[in-house]
Amino acid sequence: MNIDIIDAPEGVSIPLFERCVQEVFSGENKPAEYVNVIFIGRDDLRLMKKEYFEMDVYTDVIAYNLNDLDDSIEGEIYLSHEQIIDNAKSFNTKPEDELIRVLVHGCLHLCGYEDDTQTLKDHMTELENKYMKNLEDVDH
Repeated sequence: MNIDIIDAPEGVSIPLFERCVQEVFSGENKPAEYVNVIFIGRDDLRLMKKEYFEMDVYTDVIAYNLNDLDDSIEGEIYLSHEQIIDNAKSFNTKPEDELIRVLVHGCLHLCGYEDDTQTLKDHMTELENKYMKNLEDVDH
């Protein structure tokens, strides 16, 4: 699997990001061809959200599958580092933890998970927690 991290802000651990992407796809038994993780500004991500989802709101992540769900994953995950840092303050979490959680969330979207109802959102949060724990166990 080819993983490209594009325009990562200073301090972002590329090896950790790569391990995170691999962990989720492996755990979900999803073969992946490539994933681009692209950092863009908060306002640019808001414009993408408005254009592609018809929602004029700030967001921290947008994920696009560039393949059919039955095929090997080819996708892009767009992240707003600025929004993620703000979220970390709001949720009283460490910025690096919030960054990994949002990346896991984007990967889960590429695996086909949705979060447009509370039940689906709760399920995704459970999966995020599982992968966060798995990654934490690997680091220690």
